[in-house]
Amino acid sequence: MNYNKLEGDQLQFVAERKELELYFNKVLRKIIQDEIPKLLKELGKKEWLTKSELEKLTGWSGRTIQHMRDTRQIPFSQHGRKILYPREGIMDFLEANFIKTKGNV
Repeated sequence: MNYNKLEGDQLQFVAERKELELYFNKVLRKIIQDEIPKLLKELGKKEWLTKSELEKLTGWSGRTIQHMRDTRQIPFSQHGRKILYPREGIMDFLEANFIKTKGNV
């Protein structure tokens, strides 16, 4: 890594592509090793999911979830303003809507 002196105490870092790749690979590896297992463990334990957990699990937007709920495409439970989604019911929905490719037939 090269350093270029700027005004005052400022330093400018000039990294080579290989150095950047190594750095980002290290950061991504740490995220994959630390954060993803935590998320999967947290989501895997819960029988009922909140909207934000369902968004993380499926990648659906909040508006898509609301539409699917309003049109009764996905199961949910509501008490007052609190809405929860049964994990098993969501997995059943995903499996029922699975589209096989030619290789999966």
